[in-house]
Amino acid sequence: MTELEAVAGVGPAAAKRLREVFITTAEILSVQNPVELQTRTKLGEATVAKIIRNAREVTGKFGFKSGIELEKHQAEIPRLKFGISSLDDKLFGGMEVGSIIELYGSARGGKTFLAHHLAVRCQLPYEQGGLEARVLWLDTESSFKTKHIRANAVRWGLDPDIALGNISVAPIALSSQIEDYAAQIQLMLAEGEFKMLIIDSLTGLFRAEYSGIGNLASRQFNINSLLNWMRRLGLATDAMFVYTNQVTTQIPKGYGAGNPSAPVGGHVVSHASDYRFFTRVGEKKKRKISLKDNSGVPEFDVDIEIGWGGLYNDVKDKKATEKVIFEKIGLLGSPEEKEEVETENAEENE
Repeated sequence: MTELEAVAGVGPAAAKRLREVFITTAEILSVQNPVELQTRTKLGEATVAKIIRNAREVTGKFGFKSGIELEKHQAEIPRLKFGISSLDDKLFGGMEVGSIIELYGSARGGKTFLAHHLAVRCQLPYEQGGLEARVLWLDTESSFKTKHIRANAVRWGLDPDIALGNISVAPIALSSQIEDYAAQIQLMLAEGEFKMLIIDSLTGLFRAEYSGIGNLASRQFNINSLLNWMRRLGLATDAMFVYTNQVTTQIPKGYGAGNPSAPVGGHVVSHASDYRFFTRVGEKKKRKISLKDNSGVPEFDVDIEIGWGGLYNDVKDKKATEKVIFEKIGLLGSPEEKEEVETENAEENE
C-alpha cells in the first residue's frame, strides 16, 4: 500500500482529514466517490478532484495497458483455491484475488458450508492456495458456527483456536448496519491483515426491509451501492468479497414453466459478481455446484460431498477426514453427532 503523503496535493492537513474518515492509503483514496469524499472530509471540490486523480496516477492501477501487459498481469494474480481438485481445475487454479463471489441457492444447498470452507482456506499460505490473511464476517442470519471453523481448521492443518481468532464476526440485524461498518471495514482491509469479507446473507435483510413493489427501486439502489463499494474496495486492496444470496420463483411472462430457483436481486446483482455459483442438493445427499457466470471460465457443474471439514471430492475422502476430525476435536465428538455421521456413511454405502 502507498502512503497518503505520496499523493501530490495531500499535505498534513488534508491527510489528517482523510485519516479521520478511515482513508489511510493512496489506493483507498483512488477509488473514492468525489461527492461523498467532499461531504465527509469538508475539503474543497477542486482539492478532492485533484487528489483523487493524483492518487490514481500514483497507484498505477489505472490507465490504458496493452493486451500483452494485461495478460502478463493476469498470469501473476494470486488465486484462492477451494482445495477441491474438481473445482480448482475447472477454475484454472482458483479464484482471482479482488473478486466478488456470489453463492446462491435454496435452503440446504450448501451456501453457508461453502462460506465456512472459504473462511478457513483464506488463512492458508499462498503456496497452499490461501491468502495468508484474516477474514471479516457479517452475519445476518446467525449462521456462523464455530464448530465448522474448527473442523475446517483441523482438515487443513491449522490450529483451530488460531483459525477462529483470525475471523472477526459482526451480527447484523438491519441493512443500515452494513453501512455503519463500511468505514471500519475499509480501514481493516487497507491495513492488509484482512483479505476477505463474507456476508451471509446479502439480500435477506433488504428483502425484509424493502418489501412490496413500491420499495423495489430503493432496495435495488441500496444493494447496487453496496456492490459498487465492494468492487471499488476489491480494486484498491485485492480483498475478496463473498456473499450468499437467496432464490425466488420467477413467473414466466408468457407460456412455459417459471424458474423456481432464480437468484434474488435481478440485474443489479447478476452483473455484480465475478464468480457466480449456484448450489443445490443433488442425488444421494451430494451437493451440485454450478458456475453460472464468469468472464474467463466456461460454465460447469460439479458434484461434491459436504460434511465436517467443508467440501470433499468424494465419500471416501469425506469419511477418512471426518474420522480424523472427530479424533482431534472433542467438541465435535459427541455420541449423537458421531452416530449421525456413522448412520449417514452406512446409508451411503448401501
